[in-house]
Amino acid sequence: MSEQLLTANEVVIALSKLGAELDATVTALKQAELDAANKRHEADQAESRAFVAADGSMDLRKHLARIAAAKQEQEALVAEAVCRYLKTRIRAIEVRVDIGRSYGAAVRAELAALPYDQSA
Repeated sequence: MSEQLLTANEVVIALSKLGAELDATVTALKQAELDAANKRHEADQAESRAFVAADGSMDLRKHLARIAAAKQEQEALVAEAVCRYLKTRIRAIEVRVDIGRSYGAAVRAELAALPYDQSA
């Protein structure tokens, strides 16, 4: 919202836009969560396959497997970070909606306090 005072109608429009933004972000989060789950699975599988295929001591095989799965692990970490970002964005939108509701209540209270002439 801006620095200028809004009308009741403008508050409703702003809240409606926030609702649409929230819906879009929740949809994006769903896709990001699916992507992160798939990438995490791929990274875990790549590391396990490399571990099983490696020769040497347990520690050597573990580290060779991590090196072999580094690309998939990086992709999974980025996908998980996107999910955290979207969750933070959703919380921020919810706060903006709460602020808009409070602002709307203040506008309604101000309008109710204005004198009203029913004869006009």
